[in-house]
Parts: sequence; C-alpha cells; structure tokens
Amino acid sequence: MLIQNTKEIKNLLWVSVLMMLLGIFFQSTVFAEGKEKPRKRLSDKVYLGGYFGLQFGTVTDVLLAPLAGYRLTPRLMIGGGFKYEYYQENTPYFKYSTQMYGPNLFIRYLFLKSFSNVLPVKFNGGVFAQAEYEALNMDNRYFGVPGQDNEGRFWMNSWFLGGGYHQPIGRKSAINILFMFYLGNREFTPYSNPVIRVEFGF
Repeated sequence: MLIQNTKEIKNLLWVSVLMMLLGIFFQSTVFAEGKEKPRKRLSDKVYLGGYFGLQFGTVTDVLLAPLAGYRLTPRLMIGGGFKYEYYQENTPYFKYSTQMYGPNLFIRYLFLKSFSNVLPVKFNGGVFAQAEYEALNMDNRYFGVPGQDNEGRFWMNSWFLGGGYHQPIGRKSAINILFMFYLGNREFTPYSNPVIRVEFGF
C-alpha cells in the first residue's frame, strides 16, 4: 500500500495542491455566510457513515463501505474507511466470482454549507470538494496485466478527485451525493468516470 512510482507521487501532489487552491478560493464564501460557532463536543466532531450496494440475478454485486471522519473545523473533515465488494457473474457462457477489499483515506471541504446563505431561496443543501486515496486488493485473474502471472492477488493504488452535494436531514444526519473522478490508468481498473456514490452519515 506504499506509494510505488513517480506517477503516484505526482498524483498526490496534484490532489494536495488542488485542495489547497479550493480552500483559498472559497474563503470568500465562508465570510459571506458569516462567522460560525465552533463545535465543542467530541460527538459533534465525529462523523460516521458509509455507502452500500446490492444487486442480485445473473450478476450478483454486494458492496459494503463504512467510513468515519473527524471535523477539524465545521467545514474541513478528514477520515477513512474500508471497502468490501463481492462480484459474481453467472451466464451460460461465462462464470466467475471475485472479491475486492481495502482501506481508503479522504479529505473533504464543505465550501458552501447552505444555498440559502448566499441566495434568496430556502434551500439548506450545500456543496463540498473531496480528494481520496484508496488501496484495493484485487484478483490477478480478472484485473491483472495481460501476459503476466495471473495467480494470486495484488494491491491497486487509486486517487480520486471530485465533490458532491450535501443535504442535511437532521441535526447531524445527512445524505451526500458524490461525483468522483479516477485519476489513474483506466485500462486495468474496475472504475469508470465519474464514480457516483450515495453516502449516508450522522
């Protein structure tokens, strides 16, 4: 799960620079919304949530991805999680099953907490930017490089950059719709852009 080549180091630098620029660019939005009361209790700073997926039939796909985060400020959050996915395809011509799993880390910046703070509308949804790193353990038989040993498993390091829509549904609960873009080599990856997720958290 270590950074193994120059390309991954460059991706990390690009993600870091872009997040810093986003933070600077949207400071004007923060001031426009006024001063915010800092969160004092630990329970107000901890974020728990995740996303999942279920599909049954000719293709069976079970996805579980819990996550946890910590709010450094009311707008800036860091966190991580774990992803597990079971995939099975059963047709008259092709049958196989595989598992993918691994940890991830993310940083999220809520640059607009509520549209009602900057627009003359009663709409409390907001917008955030997110950068993410994921290490995914995968099966060489289906995701490895053609012509090489297809036995065993390998770790794929992935970088994502994107954002999403944040909709509060309570004092702490929220639904987030994310649109993330995979930044690596798209030839040998289970992802296609954009990667869309619906995340629940509290």
